[in-house]
Amino acid sequence: MRSLTVGIGLAPGDLSLDLGEFHPVSHGGFQLQLELDGDLINRAIPRIGFMHRGAEKLFEVRDYRQIMMLANRHDWLAPFASELGVALTVESAMGITPPERATWIRMLMAEITRINADLAFLTGSVDIQTAQRARALREDTAVWFDQVTGNRVHPMFARIGGVAHDLPKGTLQRAADIAHAAQQLVNPARDAIAAADLAGLAVLSESDALGFGASGPVGHASGLTNDTRFTTPYLFYDRLSISPVSAPTDGDAQSRFMHLIGQIDLSATMIAEITTALPATDGEPVNVVLPKVVRAPEGTNYSWSEGTTGINGWLLVSAGDKTPWRLKLRSASFNNMQAIAHSLSGTPLDRLADAVKSSFIVIGDVDR
Repeated sequence: MRSLTVGIGLAPGDLSLDLGEFHPVSHGGFQLQLELDGDLINRAIPRIGFMHRGAEKLFEVRDYRQIMMLANRHDWLAPFASELGVALTVESAMGITPPERATWIRMLMAEITRINADLAFLTGSVDIQTAQRARALREDTAVWFDQVTGNRVHPMFARIGGVAHDLPKGTLQRAADIAHAAQQLVNPARDAIAAADLAGLAVLSESDALGFGASGPVGHASGLTNDTRFTTPYLFYDRLSISPVSAPTDGDAQSRFMHLIGQIDLSATMIAEITTALPATDGEPVNVVLPKVVRAPEGTNYSWSEGTTGINGWLLVSAGDKTPWRLKLRSASFNNMQAIAHSLSGTPLDRLADAVKSSFIVIGDVDR
């Protein structure tokens, strides 16, 4: 048995493998220590911490408004999801109920963010034509974010008690167009994944997925039904006539990709309903008036929401000051990375890249 490390920028003599140009974690922050028996992986140990961002310590020295702007940096594929998570947690602690229009707009932002991130995970595992269409649609979503928030990557749009401002004219229809284009990609993407020979690769059992706390497409593909939009609905998800993603639950790489694609389809369906509901709230406010200095009452609050990669939880411990005493993030990417590393046992070394691509992690979210 021999031991080696897989990653980028390692010491001389170690094996360096490039996971592919389009994979979101194709950089030195992603490393695995492998134990091999011939060409089969016996054990994979994630080596993390190379991108340590110190987000949680920074939260402790920022007031609540500043935290909203800081929180979207660690998951750069779905920044609005983190903004929203902080807002929901602080609002729960302060007893704030955002206006109805703000809640619908938040849902619209969250689901377009989800489509944008899922397309990024998909592009490196489908045929060239489908990948080109996916990248073009990601560009359309970036333009949409720019039109709505003034920023293509980090929207900084959520606020405690609502959102920064109302939707600019014409962006609601463009959101519906993005949803329609996303649904047009679903079947070609499914066909491409079905033809990619991913069945039976890096199987993660339901019990292991539960034990590692996996969620999102990784957990759902192993049979877990822990999508918080359905299990503990927040915002107005319980007002939508939707059902969880229906896809294979074999726990392998193919099942994970099928759930990812199903998530794109589900988000597009949600957006169609949201864009229909929003016009009824025209002219309504999109935020609440806050005091000059925002202070969460002394106490402990926990909330969670469904990010792109799975469940993100926020634990807020407040001493009644303008900054939190502690704001702890439970990121889906961290748990999913441990789960996928466990599933690599028995995987041929030449299939490592395909297996890892089905982990759907963002390293900044792991090394938060």
